[in-house]
Amino acid sequence: MRFQVYLPKKHVVLLSRALVMMIMLMTCGVGLAEVTVPQLKNLQEVSEQAKTKKLPILLVVSQHECPFCKLLKREVLNPMMISGDYVDQAVIVELLMDDEENIIDGQGKSIYPGGIAADYHVWVTPTLLFIDHQGKEVEKRMLGVNTLEMYGYYLDESLKRALQAVKQGEPYAYKATKKDINGN
Repeated sequence: MRFQVYLPKKHVVLLSRALVMMIMLMTCGVGLAEVTVPQLKNLQEVSEQAKTKKLPILLVVSQHECPFCKLLKREVLNPMMISGDYVDQAVIVELLMDDEENIIDGQGKSIYPGGIAADYHVWVTPTLLFIDHQGKEVEKRMLGVNTLEMYGYYLDESLKRALQAVKQGEPYAYKATKKDINGN
């Protein structure tokens, strides 16, 4: 048995438009959900991009099973990426310091990701580093997550200062201290 349904042309047009809109909305929703902080694979390329655009690098140092890293990415960093508001403020990448796959460092050498974290004396995750294209820290790092409600504000302020420092160039006003590294 076969059924045929007759719809007036205007109903077919309206239904097809509605179907196209639903597909577009579903596609946009899926696309937005997949926007995350890109994982660092090649620091040399990221540094070149930062140099060309005269932007700081926001290096998010994290670990795979770090609950505070996951919280920070879900609540602060991924929404930043989705907004698109930070494209002209920083090159944002994540360094998974416990990843088993080597990455390319700033000098073009293949290195264990934990080696880069060790070079910066990272001892807690998440740690946010604000560096220039040469790998120099240009703004005080952010250690851990204490008040998530204010984290976005503090991050925005740090990004503004980092961008200003990179635009002005060396010598940088900020110098990393043991106190900054240790979080005291």
